[in-house]
Amino acid sequence: MSFYSSKKLDKIFNKEDESSYIIAEIGINHNGSFDEAIKLIDASLEAKVDAVKFQKRDLSAIYSKNVLEDSNSQEWNFEYLIPLLKEVELSNDEYKKIRKYCDKKQIDLIITPFDANSAKFVGELGVSAFKISSADMTNIDLVQECSKYAMPMLISTGMWSDEDIKDCAEFYNKQNISYAFLLSQSTYPAPYENLNLKYLDRLKELSKSDIVGYSGHERGIFIPVGCVAMGYKIIEKHITLDKALDGLDHKASMMPDEFKEMVENIRLLESALSAQKSVNQAEMLNKEAFAKSTVPIRDLPKGHVLIKSDVTFKSPGKGIFPHQIYKYFGKVLKNHIEKDHYINDTDFQDTIKISEWKKFNFTQQWGAKCRFHDYEKYKVLNSPVIEFHCSQTDLTIDFKPAQISKSQLIIHAPEVFDRKLLDICTLDEEHVKKSLNILQKTLDKTKELHKHFPFHKPKVVMHLGGMFLNDKEVKDTYKLIEIAIKNFARLDYDSEKIDVIPENLPPRPWYLGGEWFQHAFMSSSDMKQFCSHFGLGMTYDICHAQLYCNLFDIDINKYTKDIMPFVSHVHISDAYGTNGEGVQIDEGCIDFDSLFEIMGAYEFSWVSEIWSGHLHEGAGTYECMKILEKRYATKL
Repeated sequence: MSFYSSKKLDKIFNKEDESSYIIAEIGINHNGSFDEAIKLIDASLEAKVDAVKFQKRDLSAIYSKNVLEDSNSQEWNFEYLIPLLKEVELSNDEYKKIRKYCDKKQIDLIITPFDANSAKFVGELGVSAFKISSADMTNIDLVQECSKYAMPMLISTGMWSDEDIKDCAEFYNKQNISYAFLLSQSTYPAPYENLNLKYLDRLKELSKSDIVGYSGHERGIFIPVGCVAMGYKIIEKHITLDKALDGLDHKASMMPDEFKEMVENIRLLESALSAQKSVNQAEMLNKEAFAKSTVPIRDLPKGHVLIKSDVTFKSPGKGIFPHQIYKYFGKVLKNHIEKDHYINDTDFQDTIKISEWKKFNFTQQWGAKCRFHDYEKYKVLNSPVIEFHCSQTDLTIDFKPAQISKSQLIIHAPEVFDRKLLDICTLDEEHVKKSLNILQKTLDKTKELHKHFPFHKPKVVMHLGGMFLNDKEVKDTYKLIEIAIKNFARLDYDSEKIDVIPENLPPRPWYLGGEWFQHAFMSSSDMKQFCSHFGLGMTYDICHAQLYCNLFDIDINKYTKDIMPFVSHVHISDAYGTNGEGVQIDEGCIDFDSLFEIMGAYEFSWVSEIWSGHLHEGAGTYECMKILEKRYATKL
């Protein structure tokens, strides 16, 4: 008996079935093991779901060659993402065996193809439905390729704004594509307050259908239960046998014993009901990693008039998205664009190069933030400070500036190693050893680079841990700091030659594509406890402090007065809520007038930390610097 066409899903699309259609998203939680995939199918059967879902990729068709060969040339999260995706791909023969196994067990099979080659394979393999990932909602070519097989399509809407979803819905409706939108929040795990559950009604309106579903990445199971109570018909959640396994999705997946959290989760439901579709910073990073943007198939010279045959679509999603590029055909390029390099709207505008930035006049030691691979762009600023944000791989790169610099060197230590978060607050000795190894390599790298920046004592910014995946309150963070003090003392460095400056951290940080819960190194008492023990200064991240103060109803001016005697270096950006990091100045809730009045009595170095401020010749950073100079030059 063939289950390629799902009778139940067909009835739901035809409004003949009042029950919900439940999908167990196995995705890549099999970690590349066929045997593990079969175990997950069996676990899904025991849970009595209607379908299991997998993912299929041809990485060479998704990512450009330079990303696959040198993932560290991109944002830091590519360094762990690309190798992982290579490891977890099942073979075509294994998918054929999975197809037969699902037929035998009488369970629907759904697969997400991420490219045209995979769509063709999936269509010929036979599935009950195609799933289109959030990253590919705007990938019109892929959607059309899948529509050739006349199977239902389930299309997730994470990462995209209301306007983007509206544009795509209009196209799908005109093409008479059989589809259902799934509300999604593309962070792993996703925060409850960003789930936007009431937006489901808007999805019904846009798709002109009452068949709307929910694809969840939040912790627990009460949100899908709430969605069913609201009348929505398709529910998808990730399944795993072990949340502790390495991989992108395990920590955002569901296990049967989570039902005991039902009462607590019902209380949390109140924080999730929002009718507004928003895209948070973690989704922006994930959109860059997974979505596709327009790239030329050959080098395009400045002055070239862009036409459709010039381009294709590849990740990362940093440029013009597939559903937007048609607006730019016939326009003249103002920049030379290399093959496979994403095209951005600024390439059709007169862009201010970093070398053309105005000269800034600040009282304090201001600086620029960059990576080793783009230092050549920023060195022309001759800023008093240069801060390098390092990845794990950067510590092994033979980076040698061509000229001696008068800037003060600041190295920001990696926050992630081997797909794990650096943490010296944990009782896991193996994890501590690996964390200390990364910090020691950072100190050694700083010592090595100091000869290229010899005029000032270098500083090293460190995130030292204390974060958890669960939100269980840690009442006594003093103990976490005591553990950190004990472990930090094992590092080997000369404090006379290098200043270590630990950074205060936000309460709901974005790590590895999703929301975590920070406990240590947030409060002023934690920072003072640690810094006082070793006689250290600290990095004061204003944005992180405001988020912490927002969560615990603390006056940030009092917090700042308490902490400033320890501050050596400052990161500046605006903030909102409890997880809105890196916002442009005046777009958040920080009262900079009163804050800088307090800080102006102290000496410190500083850099701006606007989210994605480095993109497009540092446009966001440049705007921040201009605002700060105009209003606060005498304080900064």
